[in-house]
Formats: sequence, C-alpha cells, structure tokens
Amino acid sequence: MRQLLWFVAAVFVFAAAQIVPASGQVIAAGDFAYTGDNGPGFWGEISPACAPTSVRQSPIDIDRVVLDQKLEPLRVIATETATVISNPGYTLVGKPDNRPTFELGGVTYTLVEFHFHALSEHTVQGQYGALELHVVFADPSLTKLAVIGVIYRVGRSNGFLQKILAAGLPEKSTSAPVTVENLNVADALTDMRSYYNYPGSLTTPPCSETVNWFVLKRWAELSQEQFDAFRKVLGNDFRPLQKRNGRVVKATPRGPF
Repeated sequence: MRQLLWFVAAVFVFAAAQIVPASGQVIAAGDFAYTGDNGPGFWGEISPACAPTSVRQSPIDIDRVVLDQKLEPLRVIATETATVISNPGYTLVGKPDNRPTFELGGVTYTLVEFHFHALSEHTVQGQYGALELHVVFADPSLTKLAVIGVIYRVGRSNGFLQKILAAGLPEKSTSAPVTVENLNVADALTDMRSYYNYPGSLTTPPCSETVNWFVLKRWAELSQEQFDAFRKVLGNDFRPLQKRNGRVVKATPRGPF
C-alpha cells in the first residue's frame, strides 16, 4: 500500500511538472538525498522507476559503443541572456530568460533548465569526471526529454563557469537566487559533432525513462579553484552507475572512443 501511495504521488508530481516544465520539477520530484535513509538505495520508495528492476536507468558507464555514420551534428540555438541560478537543495539549476532550442529528428525541443553534478554521473570506460553539466530540453508534448551531458576534467579555467561563479553561487536551498547577465548555455557545449547517444532516464526521482541522452565525447575543463567552489555547494550529488541491460550506446565516428 505504501508503495502504491508513493507511486500515485510521484505520478501526480511528474504530471504537474510536465504541464509547467519551467518549474524545474521535470528534473526531480519527492524528498530525496544522496546519502542516508533518503539516498539512492531508497529512491524506489519515492518512485518505482528508480528501483533496480527498471531496465533503462541512467547514468551508465560508457564502456563499449556502436559507431553510427547516420548520427548528425547536434544543433542548439541559443544566445546570451540573463540566467537565474538557484539552489533547490539537490543541485544548482540555471534557467535562461530566453528559450534555447534543440533540433532533433525534425522536432524542436525547448530548454527546461541546466544543472550540475559532482562528480560526473556518466563515466567513460570507468573514468569519472570532476563535474557534469546536464542541459535539459523537452519536446512540444512535454513527455519526451533530450539531455546533453558535458563532462569536465580539472585543467584550465572555464569561462562559462566563471561567469556563474562571479555572480556568487547560492550555497543553500534558502539562499536567494542569483542572476548571471549575458550567459549563453551554448558556450558550455564542446564538440557537438562528437557524442554518445543512448536511451535512458532522469538521474533523480522520479527517474522517468523518457530521456534521449547525448553525452559529448570531448570533455570540458575547469580549474581546481572552480571545481572546489562548485563542490563546496554540490557535495557528492551524483547517482551511482546503473545497469546497462543490453542497451546499445551509439557513437559518432568523429572523435575519440
């Protein structure tokens, strides 16, 4: 009975979120954490889709791929605009004033938000990055999501992240949101011609299996100082790797593995 009540609640919240995707609740629903009694091992009590019995959960380790010559360069249309950065208690969320778009299979997806995880959620041949950016788009029906993932390694300072840091990160869920002027989310994306593609899910409750994932092959860089600043706020907000369950990960021929 308890599971049924959780399921009804999760479905209601997710359905409401689909009506107003700008709320950000497309990305998370329910009371969850990354440790303790509300940690990932218990997310199945929040939403059944998060349980180990689900078959297309994310993130995964990208350890083997099938090259696909038909994969075309990704096309995101975005411009500089004011972007509000908030802290909902489980990540840092960015919402531009304008609505960047992502053209996919003849359908125009519209940006819902972008957010961060530390460490990276996806791994490549078992290797974690320092940070991962998820840029989340929804189709016109608000039932399908396309997420572009960018993995970061520690190295050179990152201009996109520095603009956000200069505005001051909201450190707690009770902190006031901050506005970053003249930010273009497209500046965070690396090589849009080189990526991995697979069917997956949201990486937070409700873990809905409605996501078409595009993880860019080329990793971005951020300085140690920038990483420390994000990690101070984010902590360890990455979900453990999920079983691949026979899913095929396609990859563009361009770029490394």
